Amino acid sequence: MKKGFMKFFLGTLSILALAACGNTSGTADRAAADADSALQEIKDSGKLVVGTCADYPPYEWHLVKDGEDKIIGFDIAIAQAIADELGVELEVIDMDFDGLIPALSTGEVDMIIAGMNPTEERKQSVDFTDIYYTQKDALVIKSEDAEDIRSENDLKKANLATQTATIQETYLLENFPDAEIKSVPKLNTAILYLVTGKADAVLMVETVARRYVEENEGLEIADFDVASTPNESAIAVAKDSGDFLDAVNEILDEMEDSGQIEELIRTNIEIMDENTPE
Repeated sequence: MKKGFMKFFLGTLSILALAACGNTSGTADRAAADADSALQEIKDSGKLVVGTCADYPPYEWHLVKDGEDKIIGFDIAIAQAIADELGVELEVIDMDFDGLIPALSTGEVDMIIAGMNPTEERKQSVDFTDIYYTQKDALVIKSEDAEDIRSENDLKKANLATQTATIQETYLLENFPDAEIKSVPKLNTAILYLVTGKADAVLMVETVARRYVEENEGLEIADFDVASTPNESAIAVAKDSGDFLDAVNEILDEMEDSGQIEELIRTNIEIMDENTPE
């Protein structure tokens, strides 16, 4: 009696173990299928929704012309090329920089293109494509302060401004512990702080700095190199996006090999220069 019960019990355990293994395998298969379906879901929707922070010319910015406010820039042009290659429409959503990764994580957008550096911290939340553009940083200062700001040592106890959740913010916080750091969602707010005397310098990518200097009389780029890490731009997609990430990387590779990315950068810098107030 006990032996028969034991055989039945062991047999039941074996069946449950096999079922558990089968369920584990099925779960893994479904997870892989879900990851690989990211690209198909975008194609089925007919739309590629991209998040950006459009205060970063020539990467992305608002151009108001003939009464129309349009988000343009070489990041946007790259996103358009990706959408065209996938056979879908492009939708661009403008938001604060520090809201981009949360929007991607919750599915509000399909990818982020915003001159974003693929830091190790960010990689914990999202996946990144290959690097498609690299730029060094620059400090924007008032021209009247140029004689007093000749190196980073002159800023050790200054009022410094930059954009929230950027590698520039991290650099200032780590290297200027005695300075007052003002981190703001939009770079144009940081520039306003500089113009109105609330900040002594603003740290940003060099090409973007040049645009703000050209737009604001009395500002210039400090005449020394900043020791921050160069800004390497990559596109962010949701974690485990499978073939969507592969597809975007393949498109970027083709654009880079053909010189298309370089051409889009050059064209958008020209558009930026043409639309900068004199």
